[in-house]
Amino acid sequence: MSRPLLEVRQLTLRFGGLTAVSDVDLAVQPGQIAAVIGPNGAGKTSLFNAITGIYEPTSGDVLIDGLDAREPLTRRTLASFAGSGLLLGVLVLLAAANVDTLWAAVVKQQAPTAFSYAQAADDALTFLLAAPRLEPKLGRFRVVTFDGTVVLATEKTREAGLVRLGEVRAQLPASAHPVWVQARASAAAARTLRVVAFLVGLALGAAGAHAVWRRTRRTPTTVARRGVARTFQNIRLFHNMTVLENVLVAMDRHLGHRVPWTHASRLPDLLAPAALLAVAIGLVACLRPGMGGAESGVATGLFCSLGAGIFGWLWRIGRRGSFSAAALVNEAVARTEALELLRFVGLDTKAGALSKNLAYGEQRRLEIARALATRPKLLLLDEPAAGMNPSETVSLMALIRQIRDTGVTVLLIEHHMRVVMGISDRITVLVYGKRIAEGTPDEIRANPAVIEAYLGAEDASTADAAPTADPAGEPAHA
Repeated sequence: MSRPLLEVRQLTLRFGGLTAVSDVDLAVQPGQIAAVIGPNGAGKTSLFNAITGIYEPTSGDVLIDGLDAREPLTRRTLASFAGSGLLLGVLVLLAAANVDTLWAAVVKQQAPTAFSYAQAADDALTFLLAAPRLEPKLGRFRVVTFDGTVVLATEKTREAGLVRLGEVRAQLPASAHPVWVQARASAAAARTLRVVAFLVGLALGAAGAHAVWRRTRRTPTTVARRGVARTFQNIRLFHNMTVLENVLVAMDRHLGHRVPWTHASRLPDLLAPAALLAVAIGLVACLRPGMGGAESGVATGLFCSLGAGIFGWLWRIGRRGSFSAAALVNEAVARTEALELLRFVGLDTKAGALSKNLAYGEQRRLEIARALATRPKLLLLDEPAAGMNPSETVSLMALIRQIRDTGVTVLLIEHHMRVVMGISDRITVLVYGKRIAEGTPDEIRANPAVIEAYLGAEDASTADAAPTADPAGEPAHA
């Protein structure tokens, strides 16, 4: 046999003290119609939910076409862990360094009319390193400790203060003066605290990002990206949208556009406008009175950068067809494919009707069409024949065979024995969350454990009535 398209290994799903699925193994070969049956509460829908990422299995593996259904660990994922750790580490570092004191040391000490971002950044780094700094005070320039509590020297001019600051930084490590010894010890303690705070924040941020990633590795989006689609036991349509629009919604992931922050090729489309806005803000700031940007040529450079950036951005999006009818072409192709799917399930004449106005059996077919619009390799159907009359059931069986004939493998949950025995290649039986049997329809009909599960041990002598019913006869419900 070929490699299974879907392989479930030792899957267990618990909700507190309740075990919904216990050590279930399941394999579905490409091109098969497989079924999962069992009494109510056997764990069939829970198994589907675990496969499709709605629930995270307690243990076990789900492989799709030989690959784990979860997102793999990549360099980009590791980079996100590091980025989260750095962000939290910096925040914890700022909290440990006392943000109020940092603000006073970096911003309040500078004259509003001569504020320098470079000087502010240098002062901030000096404060975080707990090194002596230069502080203007009442027309004098004082060399003080990082927190401003101890004055180490005073000069009349800034130039002299900078010279004196360099001397203090050179002499402080070797000085035996009690005040300087105290300042040195205080700085060492502050640096140790800040390093520890940063490392703790770094570890917590990375660990938190890793924990979130582990909990979200298997999501419906991830599983759908691997080629798995499903329908639900309770119909989940967009009732106030038309039949055609319900199918178009599922085709969105094939229309060629991507969310910028989740797709590398579209990331520049998000970052470019943000960078241009930052350049524009910098240009406005340089042109403010007293900033000196116009005289130094900074404003001219920013203006040229802004113009070049806008031209480059327009050229990029123009090459992608944003100024052409490409979007209309994509939509037309999507509508054509959606109408073809509706024709496939027999709803093309009702494409413009609201989905809530469809008959129950037609809503079931629409949900199948919407699932097929994702172009799956594996289609999971959760009780597709529920609520259908005998005529609709026969049509559904033919539709499922047609879906299989198009190359889509089908796995279904069904209580309708006529459907199960009539179209299934392999059947898996669950009872109380455990697999008790697996085989062909003929093997399941004759399995004593299955007969007992459905009819009870005392009625085993009459068990042939339901499991051995002719697939063409009256439907039997489990």
